Amino acid sequence: MSLAGKVAFVTGAAQGLGKAFSEALLKKGAKVEAFETVISCFGGLDIMVNNAGIANEHNYALMVNINLTGVITGTNMAIDLMNREKGGRGGVIVNIASTAGITPEAYFAPIYTGTKHGVVGFTRCWSMNPYIAKMGLRFACLCPAFTDTQILCSTITDYPEDAQKIIQQVGINKVETVTEGFMQLVEDNQCNGAVMVITAQNGIQYHRKPHGISRM
Repeated sequence: MSLAGKVAFVTGAAQGLGKAFSEALLKKGAKVEAFETVISCFGGLDIMVNNAGIANEHNYALMVNINLTGVITGTNMAIDLMNREKGGRGGVIVNIASTAGITPEAYFAPIYTGTKHGVVGFTRCWSMNPYIAKMGLRFACLCPAFTDTQILCSTITDYPEDAQKIIQQVGINKVETVTEGFMQLVEDNQCNGAVMVITAQNGIQYHRKPHGISRM
């Protein structure tokens, strides 16, 4: 996908990965604006990034609402705007999960892990929908491990011993590496159903696709 002139909406764009994703899209000529102004200003939407997320096991209702319900709501709204059968332009929806959505290694954060498993499953399920080609849509999921952002600081503060044990095993991603992987998912028009895992140890890798997920 050539990003020049494309319109993108990124949730949680004020800091961390959301801010980095927005800056990368802008550098490629995309337009990143508030959701309310997408249609009125630009006439449509091409890229949806459901990035907003928190790690707070003590307020699990809020975390489920932001991490999972927010992704579902954002995806559904984007589908309505982007669906070619409803007058949209098609495009890509990228949902941000975590390696916690692939393996339950974050044993100290079961609810966070559950929300991220939900994001991965939700995204993969949409990618297998037989009508997405007519809709002009594709779906991808980004699953970084610990990354040098504010959410990492809060995790270490809340669970210093447990988090440090896992960090020593997997390391800490640089924001630049995660952003590089994100841009690959956005720009690869042939990729649908991809689940990209990023760790400091192994870099950017694609998680094995379940049977039935295809490339458009």
